[in-house]
Amino acid sequence: MNFVSIIVDAIVKALSYIASAIVYAGKPILVSLYNDFVSKYLLTPSFAFPNIVNGSIGEGVKSLYYFIMFNIYDPILTMILVALGILILLNSSLQLGLDFRNIWIKVLLLLVLSNISFFLFQDFLYIGSILYTQLWNFGVPAHNFSSGYNVLAGIEIGGSSGSIVSLLILVIFVFLMLYMLLFLSMRAAIVYTFPVLAPIFTLLLIIPRTKELGERIWFLFIDSLIAPILMSIPLILATYVRKDSVLVLGFLALADAVPTMLAISQSSRAATGYLGKSVSRGVSASMSFPGKNMRGGQTIVRSLSNLSDSSNVKGTPETGSVRQFSPLNSGGNSNSSLFFKVK
Repeated sequence: MNFVSIIVDAIVKALSYIASAIVYAGKPILVSLYNDFVSKYLLTPSFAFPNIVNGSIGEGVKSLYYFIMFNIYDPILTMILVALGILILLNSSLQLGLDFRNIWIKVLLLLVLSNISFFLFQDFLYIGSILYTQLWNFGVPAHNFSSGYNVLAGIEIGGSSGSIVSLLILVIFVFLMLYMLLFLSMRAAIVYTFPVLAPIFTLLLIIPRTKELGERIWFLFIDSLIAPILMSIPLILATYVRKDSVLVLGFLALADAVPTMLAISQSSRAATGYLGKSVSRGVSASMSFPGKNMRGGQTIVRSLSNLSDSSNVKGTPETGSVRQFSPLNSGGNSNSSLFFKVK
């Protein structure tokens, strides 16, 4: 054995010892990361669905909301109402023939919605807290997902599985935990920020070019409220796993995938709205060619009449073999259903 092979062998053994040490200490580190950060500050019901009025942060949210409401939103809405009033005055004076009825209805609805939005969000958070608390208290103490020991109890690393494979599994678990920590932190920021800016986001709904943006922001807040409730289900199921690291990995990956699935569903909702607009445009385009549609309808009617004539030539079918349309008050000795009469 030469000097190079001795050095390589020593490096491999050192890396193996390091990997074994990381694997040995890996599970307690994951449990500590989950208990001290994810569960304690992000998944607890009082943090996941906070009271945005009370407390130090809640006091700041309330003060900032009223500041923006009185100093930014109300002046903007006042200018919009003044401009709308001028347009209505010009329309009635110059007889421009413009219809402002739908715009007035939208303005009034948005005015009401924007002024009650801050208090409406408090009700949303309260309802979400009631639903979420039931899942938070499920299976106490052994199957409660508030404890990292329960969620990660099924991890089986080291031993015959090999230190390198165990290290790879631990690295994946760390990334899943960090992703969950990042998303839940961003969600908490959205829950505190959105009520402050809700009046301005609501104002976007009245402008045609920003309507889709306003809808997406509203859906973002709604999805942020739903996310912890959906994430808790795979986390609860992970507490029932024993000696199966892959299945625990799958449940954690599914919990992390909830925000992505909600984002995809939001895109599909937007696509559905676009599809509906496309269909309505197609219908309008087809209605713009009445001559072609009438000729097509005449062709269909003519073919149906030819079919009925050809069936009459062949003779009367056997009794009871054909159902024909009949009025509801058809009499006689025939057996009739609600819409059909059997001859």
